[in-house]
Amino acid sequence: MKFRVSFAFKIIIPYLAIASLFLVIFFNEMNSDHTLVTGLSAAGVAASVLLAVIHVFWLKRPLYRIRDLVVQLTRGNMPVFSASKAQDEIGDLERNLEKHVGYLQSLTRFTRAMASGEFSGKFEKLSAEDEIGEALLSLKESLEASLRESESRRGEEENRTWTAHGLAKFSKLFREAEDDLQELSQELMRELVAYTEADVGVLFISNEREDKPPELVLTGSYAFDREKFIQRAFEFGESLVGRAAMEKEVIHITDLPPDYMKIRSGLGEDVPSSIVLVPVMLDNNVLGVIELASLGEMPPYQIEFIRQLGDALATTLAKVKANLRNRQLFEQTKNQAEALSSQEKVFRQNLEKLEKAQIESSIREEKLKQEIERLKK
Repeated sequence: MKFRVSFAFKIIIPYLAIASLFLVIFFNEMNSDHTLVTGLSAAGVAASVLLAVIHVFWLKRPLYRIRDLVVQLTRGNMPVFSASKAQDEIGDLERNLEKHVGYLQSLTRFTRAMASGEFSGKFEKLSAEDEIGEALLSLKESLEASLRESESRRGEEENRTWTAHGLAKFSKLFREAEDDLQELSQELMRELVAYTEADVGVLFISNEREDKPPELVLTGSYAFDREKFIQRAFEFGESLVGRAAMEKEVIHITDLPPDYMKIRSGLGEDVPSSIVLVPVMLDNNVLGVIELASLGEMPPYQIEFIRQLGDALATTLAKVKANLRNRQLFEQTKNQAEALSSQEKVFRQNLEKLEKAQIESSIREEKLKQEIERLKK
């Protein structure tokens, strides 16, 4: 077991040695006539003890402060510490400790901010050799990257959920749609503008024409001002609508000419910030074009949703058009059958009249023959 010597005792050892020397002189001269030497030796003992006490007090007070600070730091506490104005080694030690405590407090604040999800704060390393600071900054970068990745995944998941919900919503609308393209188009545009938070929505459907190329005819629209568009039909390649149909590609434009379209609301009139045109295709055949305009920017996931919606709409349009054609053929066949039935009835009536006339003619001939026979007799 090691013998522990007090710090204060180590300080007063030299003073005790000097005091012991003066004490020896005092006892040796106490019974002599050297009064001056005896007094000086006694004063030396007292002065040595006094200086020892003053030295211990002068050193122990700042060292005790430093000791208390270190004890609190070892316990994980962050005390408030201010260095003295001393210009000696102890003053330098206190100033370094004050700087270190400030560094630890800054590190604590920065760590707590990161724990709460705040990464905008700055943290300065003490020096290039600051391993703790370097590790903390590396942790910050890692947490920021993880947070960005998490937010990106959450955003992607929200977008996928939004898209899936929208497709299910419009699939139900398509299933419930009747064989009325106008009603289907109006309902689709109303719901689509509301779901994407756009400002204007228009649906053009391809219309086959005899001896002419097909044209895209406006069948449904929805806008703030409820005004109807002046031009309600486009040929393939004409304007952005016809261009989307001819190129069979999605067109997304964010720099529109001032005269392309105006959106009116209660705040006035303005040019849309972005416009999206999506061709509605089935088996590489263009059945229509969806056009949406917005005063704000349309994110990519919404554009992809509209494209997927266009694929679902193409199937519905093909079914509705087929039903309309079948209905027209049925009506045409029915009309033809009714016409044939009417013609057959007229033919039968004429045939009956003819047969009746023949019978009457035969009767008259028979009567004439009988009259001739009677006259001959």
